[in-house]
Amino acid sequence: MTASNSENTTSNLAQARLPKLTPEFLSKHYPSAISLVHVDVLTRHGERTPTANHFGNFPQRHWDFCVVGNQLHADFIKKVGLYTSASSPASGEASSADQKQQWAEHMFKAESRDAKAVFGIADKKDQPEHTDDSPKPSAATCSFGQLTDVGRQSMTALGQHLRSLYVEITGLLPSVPRNGDGGPTGDLYLRSTSYSRAFESLQHTLGGLYSNALTVPGLYRINVRPSTRDNLLIDFKCKSMVRLFKTFNAKAKEAALGEYNALYNDLVKIDGLREFYEEQPRNIKGPMAIFAWDTLSSMRAHSVPLPSAIDDALIARVSAMSCVEYLHSGRQSAALTRLQIGPLVHELVGNIVRAIEVDRADSVPSSDGSHPKMGIYSGHDTTLSPLLAVFGARSDSSQTEPKPSAISWPPYASSIRLELIKDNRTPYPTIRPAWEDDQAFHAEDLAMVPFDSRIRPINVPDSLYKLPSPTGSQKRRRSSSTAAHFNPRAMRDYYVRVWYNDSELQLPACLDPGAHHTTLGTTVCTLDGFFKQAARFVLSEGEAARGCNAPADAAKSSAS
Repeated sequence: MTASNSENTTSNLAQARLPKLTPEFLSKHYPSAISLVHVDVLTRHGERTPTANHFGNFPQRHWDFCVVGNQLHADFIKKVGLYTSASSPASGEASSADQKQQWAEHMFKAESRDAKAVFGIADKKDQPEHTDDSPKPSAATCSFGQLTDVGRQSMTALGQHLRSLYVEITGLLPSVPRNGDGGPTGDLYLRSTSYSRAFESLQHTLGGLYSNALTVPGLYRINVRPSTRDNLLIDFKCKSMVRLFKTFNAKAKEAALGEYNALYNDLVKIDGLREFYEEQPRNIKGPMAIFAWDTLSSMRAHSVPLPSAIDDALIARVSAMSCVEYLHSGRQSAALTRLQIGPLVHELVGNIVRAIEVDRADSVPSSDGSHPKMGIYSGHDTTLSPLLAVFGARSDSSQTEPKPSAISWPPYASSIRLELIKDNRTPYPTIRPAWEDDQAFHAEDLAMVPFDSRIRPINVPDSLYKLPSPTGSQKRRRSSSTAAHFNPRAMRDYYVRVWYNDSELQLPACLDPGAHHTTLGTTVCTLDGFFKQAARFVLSEGEAARGCNAPADAAKSSAS
C-alpha cells in the first residue's frame, strides 16, 4: 500500500494523495517559461500505529505491520553496539524486561513535549490494558506510535514523486547527488524532529529521491534539534500559546456543540468504544474525538477491519471533530498560529530570501550545504496544520472564516511544498497592489509595525528591493537617496506557489489585483503577495520569547 492518487473520499481520509504528473498537468503548472529556483518540502510522517491503547480491548492487541522496521531497528542497535544480546523484538524471541526497556528508550523515546497538561492526555500508566493475551508478539509486531512498513512505502513513494518532478522533469536537482568534499551534499538540506517515526520517514523519502541515499557513507546529514529548540514542534511550554489555545479551543467546541454531542452519542453505542465513552463526563471538557481518530485512522490506513457500525461517514465526522479539538482554534487566531509556528515561517521566508540572493548573484550552490536547492523537513500533523492556517488553507472554496467541519486533519505522508519560481519572460502584472508601497519600510523599522499591519516579513532585507547594482556611467548617475534605491518591483521575476498534497493552495493575499502571475493565475503569488500573506506570522526568536512570556492581558489583546 502506498500514497494514493485517488480522488478525495472518506475512505482515504487517513492517507495523502500525490498529483499525477501527466503531460496536461505539467504543461499547465510547469510551462517552459518558468524555472524553479528553490523548493522546501514539509512532511508529516508516514502511516503509524496508534500512539497508545486508548480503548482497552479494541482493536486487536498487536499491530503486526513492522517486519522491515523491526529488522532495521535491530540492525541499527547492533551496529552501534547498544545491544549485548541477539534477542530483540525483531527476532520474535522472548526478550528480558531490561532489553525491552532498552529497546524502547533508544527507538521510541519518551514524549518530550509537555502536551499532557494542554490536551488532557493520560499518562501511559493510566491507560487501559488489553486483557486478551492469547496472541503473542512476533517479528512483525509494532510498538505504539511506530512507523509501519506501510508508512515506509508511502514515504518512499513521496520521495519517488519528488525525484520525478524535481530531478527528471524540472531539473532542479541533479540526477546524481553531488558529494561536497566528503560531507553533505550541497543540494539538499534535511531536517527531522527527534521522533523515530519522523526521522525514519525522512530516510525513506530520501531513499525514494535518491536510491543510493542510504548506501553512500557521509553523503547526507540529517539535522535534528533538541525538542526545546525545534521549530517543527509546537512549544507547549509557551504560556501565551497555551492560554490562547484553551480560549479558542473552547470557542471552537461551543460553535460545533451540536455535532460534537451527536458524535459522542453515536460513539458510545459502538462495541469496543462503549466502555471508554461511558466513563467520559456528559459535559466533555477533555478530548473525545481525537482518541477515536488516532485509532480509527490507523486501522483504516492498514486495512484493519472495522466494526459494522463504523462507516466512512462516521470516520469523516470523527476527523472533523478531532479538528475542532486541536486544529480549528489556530484558524480563529493569527496570534495563536504565530506562537505555534512563527519561528518556522521565519526560517522558510529566510530560505526564499537566500535563494534569491544566490540566484541574483548567479552563484553555484555551495558544497557545504549553505545554499541548497531543496529543503526537506520531516515533522508531524502539528507541523503542517498551523502552516496551513498561515497560508489560509481550508477544504471548502470559501474565503470566509472556515467552519470546523471545513478543516481536514493532515493525512499520513502529507506534504506542503513551497516552490520559488523564476519567470522573466511572462509580462509582470501592470496593476499595482494597493499595499505595494508599504513594502518600503526599512528592515530595522519593521519590528515596530503591529503584526496584523505587516506587509513585509521582518527578515526580508532592504537589499532585496534594490535592482542589481548598475555599472559605469549608469551607477554614477544613480541618485544615492533611499527612494531612488528602493524599487517595489525589483523582485518582479520571482513568484511563490504552495502545494498541499495534490492541490495548489490559494493564498488570500494573492487574490489581490497585481499580486499573482498573469497567466498561471492566483495560486502563483508574486513574491510580494507571498510575503504579505506570511508577514504577520513571521516571528523572530526574540519576538517568540517575548510573546510566550507576555502577561495574560497582553496576549488576549493581541489575539485576532
